[in-house]
Amino acid sequence: MKKNFKLFCFGFGQVAKYFVKSLINNNIKFDLIATNTSKTELKSFNNKKYKSYYFFNDKFDNDLLKDLNSSHKVIISIPPKKKTDIVIKNFKKNFKQNKFNWITYLSATSVYGDKKGKWVDEKSSTKPTFNRGNERLNAEKKWLKLYKNFKLPIQIFRLSGIYSIENNIIKRIKTGKLKVIKKKIIFFQK
Repeated sequence: MKKNFKLFCFGFGQVAKYFVKSLINNNIKFDLIATNTSKTELKSFNNKKYKSYYFFNDKFDNDLLKDLNSSHKVIISIPPKKKTDIVIKNFKKNFKQNKFNWITYLSATSVYGDKKGKWVDEKSSTKPTFNRGNERLNAEKKWLKLYKNFKLPIQIFRLSGIYSIENNIIKRIKTGKLKVIKKKIIFFQK
């Protein structure tokens, strides 16, 4: 990754924060822009100041367009809503018109469906079992269509449930925040 670039994060959740923290820890120089669902404001993360623009469903601060259009790299971590990828819906023309050199869509392993405990990898068939998996797979296909039609440098990462230092089963047991979820065909701990 080149130094002195501009990174735009649609959503600034756990994965995006770990990525940004890694860049900071490796002394890589970059400008950070992100979105949030409450209001446009200046923020700080690990002593890195950045602008966070309001973006919720179909409403957003129009000032974000200038920063998006001048960015080099983009991370999309916002999940589909009501069967629609809201980033593509609202900013498709921006992706067509600009020459980003790196676009990452964070998807989910739910696109694989129930594999009955068998291992999956990128070559495994996708047969989502639930709506969320179908929506994610649909969004992936739309991002890949942009890749194909406009030669955009898109990569897709399928993430499983996020269990980190801050959000893992041991911590949840210790704090009493463990939830047992029992549905007709599913039983797991969250």
